[in-house]
Amino acid sequence: MGQPDDALQDLIDDVINAAGMQRGEQCSDDLRDTLNSLAEHPRRGDARVAIAGRLGEIDSAAGAGFLAVWLGAGVEGGADPEMTARPILDALLKWSATVETGPDSDEGNNDDRQEEEEADPETIVGMEMLGQGLVAHVSRSPSLRDNMAADARITAELERVEHVSAGPMWVLELLRKCSGSLVVIHIERRRGFRVTYENISNCFHLFTLLQDALSGAKMARGKRVSPQLLAVANGQTMEDCHDNAWWHYGVGTHPAADLAGSVWGEASPNSIPSVDGQQVLLLWPPILSSRGWGAGFFGPFLMASPPSVSIVEDLSQDEVQQWWRTLELPEADPPPWWKFW
Repeated sequence: MGQPDDALQDLIDDVINAAGMQRGEQCSDDLRDTLNSLAEHPRRGDARVAIAGRLGEIDSAAGAGFLAVWLGAGVEGGADPEMTARPILDALLKWSATVETGPDSDEGNNDDRQEEEEADPETIVGMEMLGQGLVAHVSRSPSLRDNMAADARITAELERVEHVSAGPMWVLELLRKCSGSLVVIHIERRRGFRVTYENISNCFHLFTLLQDALSGAKMARGKRVSPQLLAVANGQTMEDCHDNAWWHYGVGTHPAADLAGSVWGEASPNSIPSVDGQQVLLLWPPILSSRGWGAGFFGPFLMASPPSVSIVEDLSQDEVQQWWRTLELPEADPPPWWKFW
């Protein structure tokens, strides 16, 4: 991108000044007018990086937030998220640092959090919009998401203030989502599948979407995930509903159906261990009379990163047999000698 000319630089200055005077969650006429004027300039695309680079000098959290949303809309329209994401993150951290929070109680219960000062409403609004703009960037850049998720300083600060404003919570939810692939082995049927999952936060959510995928592969003895439940699990609607486990979900590193080898629903799918570089999930007959979970494990949802679980392919019998040997799974008991049918 080229350097802004004088006329474009004047428009950029006007935008920054108007953002600095912004108050409240309704966009001011001045800020709207300056952004509309900028939109008419033939080199308006060159202004994006310049404006992003000046977010830190804006003394209004709401003003910085509106510009973050504006930058996010540009990314949704095809602009490169790598060019403007970091200044938005820096601005979010700048304003989060102004929020005082008390330490968590020993039990980690937010209800027991020590009394803390109420955050400035302008800051809450600004952090929400900064988070919204940042999600638009990070959801379109796997490298940005990986780098942020790996930075303990960033995640710790967002966790500290996620109860204050929806913005940090949305960013954290995006960072907590994970994608990957599974080898799924159905023990009773001695069948295997290669499965991909995308944007899943916990294994309960994975179980529901996997049960739907496997019911289509006729692996669930006629069971189906109800359309109502599936709509909630896919983020298409919000209702109070529940699901139940059709199998005992086991890890591939434990060749027996017992609690010691369980996949825990509250955990991230990243917790499912790998064997020979591949995550493996075993489907055993149920060992508990009831194992269920509520729809609260399905959200919050982000339109930019919808959840999905898909069967990529059926494993061949040779592949299933190879996994059987690798995982040291038990062979089926032979039928009784007196059975002739």
